[in-house]
Amino acid sequence: MKFEYPKRQIPAIPIVALIDILVILLIFFIVTMQPKKKRPILDVSMPTVTEVEVKQIVEPRTVLAMSQNGEITLGPVKISDERQLVNYLTLLKENNPYTKLELELDKRVRLEQMIMIYEALTKAGFEANLPTRVREAKS
Repeated sequence: MKFEYPKRQIPAIPIVALIDILVILLIFFIVTMQPKKKRPILDVSMPTVTEVEVKQIVEPRTVLAMSQNGEITLGPVKISDERQLVNYLTLLKENNPYTKLELELDKRVRLEQMIMIYEALTKAGFEANLPTRVREAKS
C-alpha cells in the first residue's frame, strides 16, 4: 500500500518588501543620528617617581617589620599574633607617647597581612599613615 504525501511548498520570501523596509530604516537612522562633537583634550603629564621629592627621616623611629611568612617584629621584639601586636603597640604608646613608627615590609607580604598591621596600629592609637619601606625578598 502506497501513501501519497502532499509535496512541500518552498516558502517564498518577498525580497522587494524587505528592501523597502531596509531603506526606510536606513533613512530613519540617518535622520535621527547625532554626529559626534569634537571635545577639547587636556594635556596632563603625571609626575614620575624620579620627579617626586624624596624625604629623608632624621628623627629616630621604632621599626615595625613583617617578613613574607608573617613574622612580625617591633624593634627587637618578635610578636606572634595580632592581639599581642596590639598590646605591644598600646604599651609603647602609653610609655612613650611621642614614639614615631616606621613600617618595613617584605616585598611578598600579602594584602590581608598589611591590613592586619594597619588595624592593629589604629586600635593602639597610632596613625596608620607611616613612612614605609619595602625590602626585596631574600632568595
